[in-house]
Amino acid sequence: MISSISNWLTNRRIVWIAAAIAFFGFTGPGLFGLSPPQFFHTHDPVTEQAKTADLPSGQMIAPVIDPNGAPPDPSLVIEASPKSGVDVAARDAPDQSVLAKAPKTLKGPNTSHIELESAKLVPALEPILVPRDFPLHIPDSHLALSGTAQKDSFIKIVLPLILASNEEITKRREAIKRAFDNGHRATLEKWAQLYKIDVTDQDSNALMTRLLERVDTVPVALALAQAAVESGWGTSRFAIQGNALFGQWAWRDYAGIRPLDASNDRAVVRSFGSLLGSVRAYMHNLNTHSHYQEFRQARSELRRHPKADDANILVKYLDRYAEIGQAYVNKLEVLIQSNDFGRFALAYLS
Repeated sequence: MISSISNWLTNRRIVWIAAAIAFFGFTGPGLFGLSPPQFFHTHDPVTEQAKTADLPSGQMIAPVIDPNGAPPDPSLVIEASPKSGVDVAARDAPDQSVLAKAPKTLKGPNTSHIELESAKLVPALEPILVPRDFPLHIPDSHLALSGTAQKDSFIKIVLPLILASNEEITKRREAIKRAFDNGHRATLEKWAQLYKIDVTDQDSNALMTRLLERVDTVPVALALAQAAVESGWGTSRFAIQGNALFGQWAWRDYAGIRPLDASNDRAVVRSFGSLLGSVRAYMHNLNTHSHYQEFRQARSELRRHPKADDANILVKYLDRYAEIGQAYVNKLEVLIQSNDFGRFALAYLS
């Protein structure tokens, strides 16, 4: 009897000792700040945190989502998709920065472990100071370059010319407003003649409205893209020999250079005495030709209701600039995006 009780106590003690060992084995590391056993460690793709190694000042792009707490700022939420893994979406992004979609990388054979590559902040546009350097012609040094170096050279050549032409147009707008305020009807009519506006039955209010619709600037990104397309990034025969950056046509032999494959025997690509002359003529063409009336109306609407992506909005109205129509618009859109021409929206001359 005594022996049986002793054996029972011994077995019970062993059970309690085993239970105590198991308990402290699982909870002890947490009490002492240690990591839990590896076989309890899993990754939740929804709560996975984006890497920040490539970000300035270690800024956190995608905060960890606490499944048991309130969600973070909805503009920086990571959404999980059963088809594509993890997608970073920036909804209602703050004014100072925009969260760009981060590429996704699958690491290891287990696709449940999905880790985001470094998401990058696209900084808000900043003013860019551009020197007042206006080359008359495409320099030989530009033709010796290739690839990215040649593109950078082209922007350095053409950007100041675009800004100078827009600056001139801005001064014309101011002169038109002054003439209206001072009641100088004759001055308004002279501007109207230059911009091909019929003044018949137009009172001064209506005339000024029509003038300001035409006498307006062209988005820098749009002008850069068209110059790049039409001049082959400043390498075409027309750009080198005739300072023609925008492929404008003329109908007299002495006015330009005849294309080798022209569909019209009388057509030539108009030549200019300087690159600046080409840019000024291009903008005047957009501001006066009947083909671009919808372009001007849309631009006027953007004056009343500004949007950051004005170039991407207005490019859709340039399908009549080239014979290929919508394909030309598509080409411009790709150029604007792939070369980030939008970063020059706030550029200004020194």
